[in-house]
Amino acid sequence: MVRHGRHVYGLDDGVLVCLDPATGQRVWKDGRYGHGQILLVEDVLLIQTEPGDVVLMEATPERHRELARWPALKAKTWNNPVLAGDLLLVRNDQEAACYQLPLAKGAARAEPMIAR
Repeated sequence: MVRHGRHVYGLDDGVLVCLDPATGQRVWKDGRYGHGQILLVEDVLLIQTEPGDVVLMEATPERHRELARWPALKAKTWNNPVLAGDLLLVRNDQEAACYQLPLAKGAARAEPMIAR
């Protein structure tokens, strides 16, 4: 789970959920990501999905909104992604990849840096 502002975001049996920890109430629950991993990057949720996609999500309690999605890996992964500056490193038991993320807000494209 990660906390952004007054809300907490996490995967509940593979579905992304936004909770209000002050009240314990669920704000919304939507999207299927499997048993993936989540990072918070400023006001964006970076989700490494279990099937291998990486998803960038708006971190807002208002709604579930994907900003970008790309097939980062070809097979199932439960590994944590790593962010070093604007470089995103992802891996599973068969492959690894590095993507350079755009730094400008609103840019929804990731460029592969290293061939698999």
